[in-house]
Amino acid sequence: MPINANDATSGFSERTIGSTVQSSSVQFPGAPYVGCRSSSGLVHFLPSIAPWDCVIPGELLRGAPLFVDSLFYVVPVNNQDFQIGDQVRVQGQAFGGSGGSFQLPSQTVTGFTDLYFPFSDAEALKLEGDRVEVIFVITRNGGSLPSGSLFVNFVLPLVQTGQISIEGVSNGELEIDKHPDGVVLTVPTVLNLRTNNAIEIHVLSDLQGGPGARNWRDYQRKLTVTPESAVQFRIEPSVYQAFRGEWVLLYGSFFLGAGMLPALSYGMGLQGTLEFKLI
Repeated sequence: MPINANDATSGFSERTIGSTVQSSSVQFPGAPYVGCRSSSGLVHFLPSIAPWDCVIPGELLRGAPLFVDSLFYVVPVNNQDFQIGDQVRVQGQAFGGSGGSFQLPSQTVTGFTDLYFPFSDAEALKLEGDRVEVIFVITRNGGSLPSGSLFVNFVLPLVQTGQISIEGVSNGELEIDKHPDGVVLTVPTVLNLRTNNAIEIHVLSDLQGGPGARNWRDYQRKLTVTPESAVQFRIEPSVYQAFRGEWVLLYGSFFLGAGMLPALSYGMGLQGTLEFKLI
């Protein structure tokens, strides 16, 4: 169900996902995990999935209206491995060229509920393009107990290199009779695309057309396995043959994180939008 959605053709369009990644039943030495809280109040957890680990997309860190300073780390506290009065901190060390590291202010365990550690966009941007090992550390009786590791990739934002296109669309029109066997939609090469990304294409049409097009005609999702190449979708003739005279609105979006989270679906904007008439 859409919630607080932006224009679906541009930027984040938030949807509820109804799932969590971990809970307080995780046994020490567990690891921290990552979430983000949108301006609508919804919380989304960002899973760590092999082989990509936890992916933090650059788009999340650049003032998107839904997600501003939204990131946080969670320490899953339980009554077996933690004690009241423990001091807990979260810290990270980058592996690559950024040389970055961070240590968040300690918090005190006052009950057996998870601890949340905010992580600002400014701090996250310092780690962009790098892989970071994140742990939490319990300080107790003068000693330190480190947790297991969470590996986080702070990836660069996607860069579209051109306008999506459909063979046969000319002057804002598609002549149905000239394409009885379907048409091919091409998404030009997208810089910084990774194999954890996916691309979705939505096709709507009606007699009025434009952004208010109401009728779903096609919906395709393609996992990206060749990020260095253009991506193509085949649109079958049944999508358009019976709708002569209607206007088509076609738009694309990306899945940005690992795990194809609906919360991280990101519209391509004008370069990923086509409008044309079926004649």
